[in-house]
Amino acid sequence: MNRKKQTTMKRFLLPHAFQKAGWWLLLASLVAGAAVLVLDTISGPLPDGAVTADAAKTQPLMQAVIIGAQLSIFLIACSREKVEDEMVSSMRLRAIASVACVLFTIYTAIAVVSTITGGVMTKDLASSIASPPIAFWAYEIVLRISIARNRKHSSL
Repeated sequence: MNRKKQTTMKRFLLPHAFQKAGWWLLLASLVAGAAVLVLDTISGPLPDGAVTADAAKTQPLMQAVIIGAQLSIFLIACSREKVEDEMVSSMRLRAIASVACVLFTIYTAIAVVSTITGGVMTKDLASSIASPPIAFWAYEIVLRISIARNRKHSSL
């Protein structure tokens, strides 16, 4: 990769400090989400299925937790590594391509099966599988595995 392309790619990524902030935000979101679930379980729905006032109060909190978790994944996925070299850049591109191909294949398979079965499961399943948070999680997992595998091979 020539120097100009490498510099351009680095400009699109956030500094490494944002990745650390993203991990801390993810941890805070998970702790807050557990607290909201505990509060919601304690107040819970009434026997007739109605929602209590306490449970109604926890729903906006849970939305805030979900937004915090999604923002953290964005920060983690879109920030540089501590040592960002050409190898990491190529692994990043391969991870993006792999995740895009897998999600496209899954989405297409759902569309074909849905068409054959009469469109029963298209909306909910396809939109939940191809959602941006799932794509960011999958990208981050593939990238972390690639980096770990590269470090293992380079240390041998």
